[in-house]
Amino acid sequence: MSKKIAFICSVESYKLSDAHIFKDLCLVPILLGEYLGYDVTILTTEINEALLKKTFPAVTFQHIPFEDDYVANMNNYLKEHAEEIDIVFAIGPYPSYLSILKTYKNCHPNGKIYMKLDVNRFWLNRLKTYPYFPELLQLCDVLSSECEAIQKSIIEFLNLDIKHVTNGYYELFQTEPVLFTEKRNRILMVGRLDAPEKQTLLAVKAFLAAQLSDWELRLVGPMSEDFKQEIRNLTDGSPIGSKVIMVGPVYDKEQLEVEYRRAKIFCLTSLVECYAHVFAEAAKNGCYIVTTDVDGAADITHHQRFGTIHPTHDWESVAQTLKQVTKQEQLLADTCEQLQAFARTELNWKHIVKKVAEYLQEKPL
Repeated sequence: MSKKIAFICSVESYKLSDAHIFKDLCLVPILLGEYLGYDVTILTTEINEALLKKTFPAVTFQHIPFEDDYVANMNNYLKEHAEEIDIVFAIGPYPSYLSILKTYKNCHPNGKIYMKLDVNRFWLNRLKTYPYFPELLQLCDVLSSECEAIQKSIIEFLNLDIKHVTNGYYELFQTEPVLFTEKRNRILMVGRLDAPEKQTLLAVKAFLAAQLSDWELRLVGPMSEDFKQEIRNLTDGSPIGSKVIMVGPVYDKEQLEVEYRRAKIFCLTSLVECYAHVFAEAAKNGCYIVTTDVDGAADITHHQRFGTIHPTHDWESVAQTLKQVTKQEQLLADTCEQLQAFARTELNWKHIVKKVAEYLQEKPL
């Protein structure tokens, strides 16, 4: 009888989008299962099953009804099936997991729970005041944090063994290393760019202030019409306003890869992140990273060896950095080679899950 890994979604994340299939919450259990040779099941209410099957044919989706009481429905499922599940994957220390994971452990004491914490510093400060937080973490067999600073903070607070498991990138298709000669004078931003916490307007303002007439700022991601107008309000009248390119969402993975490969600089100006996945994508494609002081920034830039970190609201310092770094071709070329080499060795999800398997003391079948 084959072994099984189950990704159990909390009530806070019961609805998985298409994008989630290619992020850590789905990739970690799926790729861990592939590496170990275990069956993988995703337990939740909603996912694009057609896309899941197209991308990962061996993965099973188990529908857990949301109606009436999702947690009760999940607990009822586990009471019947917990003994069939060797490893439970959970992400984020959400309150609903306390009941769910207790049920799993009660029904299958020898089963293992791996929780990927996925917390930022602000959430962690709140979590430290909640009584359920230490109780939940103590239920888990393996705990990991994406950022070294968060890892150390939780260890100091609870004296628990927290592993450092960074976020990575996933290749749907194999890519060759990027040559610096392929790159163009482009600064790239990728994400849900009209979300307030992304502070995209700060980046636009900084780019315009830097007066980089031979560079482009390329904005890749969905944006509402109202937000596009806000950008136009900033760029209209600027001598380099036409250099701000609103590319829009790029759903084709090969086309998105081209955007990363051609950019010399990756820019992230968020208020808050927990080791954004775009960091790993940018690093893998040899982009110098200009970022605000979010969680994961120090890790990915190697404490500013491969990038520059700025106070969260300081568009003027971002502008100054852009002005300086765009003139330093050798720095950009060295970063392209060195950061890319690190990322391709250490940040591929297929490599990362092997470390998770070691922490779980599981070996491939």
